[in-house]
Amino acid sequence: MQKTSIGKYVTILLMFVFTVTTTIAQKFSPSSYIAEHKNLAQQLMIETGVPASVILAVAFHESAYGNSRVAKHLHNHFGIKGKNNSKVIRSAYKGYGSAEESYRDFVGLMQRRKANRVLFDKYDSDDYEGWVKGIFRAGYTSLSSWTPKVLATIRRYNLDKYDQIQQPPATKGMLAKSGTAKIQQDILLRSIEANDTSADFTTGETHVVSKGDTLSELATRYNTSVEALKRRNNLQSSKLSIGQRLLL
Repeated sequence: MQKTSIGKYVTILLMFVFTVTTTIAQKFSPSSYIAEHKNLAQQLMIETGVPASVILAVAFHESAYGNSRVAKHLHNHFGIKGKNNSKVIRSAYKGYGSAEESYRDFVGLMQRRKANRVLFDKYDSDDYEGWVKGIFRAGYTSLSSWTPKVLATIRRYNLDKYDQIQQPPATKGMLAKSGTAKIQQDILLRSIEANDTSADFTTGETHVVSKGDTLSELATRYNTSVEALKRRNNLQSSKLSIGQRLLL
């Protein structure tokens, strides 16, 4: 009887230790993962045009919301393969110095790969469904379940709300009276421009790209040329992204 009791206690103790260890190892909950990475996703959306909801959902899915071994040891949140120098795990996945590096490499991959570049012209930053389906068709994965799972993540956690940039408090009253998306966007972009302290734009006039802007149209508006704009801003193509700042 005594041995049986001891055995039960040992079993209970082991189960407790396993539960505690598992809980500690699982750093993120779904909500805490989203809270920690939503600002970065929104910033990358402003810089590139890839919807924040798509960035978050793909990372959420590929990294088990930050709890996969690859995410924890290699800071790889998107399942991108490549070299790593980890001495902790052996993996074919790429290693990064931080989660931000992984996030930036993902949107960079969207821009670098020819199959993905067409998505920037085809879909707006608020068309998350088009982006997710387009990324799948471009060969990001061959798993047929990937698209519905990523879309389900967006809808379950309402990630598309992060595709709408919140206006600064000082402009809320003005936005409520304006009644048009164009005026809202213009006010927001002017606010961003006024508060920007980037050293790259401390001299000279600048323009923040809004929806519909093209280099040709901007060249005419500011009495310059497309080549001059490309040269001043080190642009390799005429492709622009909403929120991008141009030196005129």
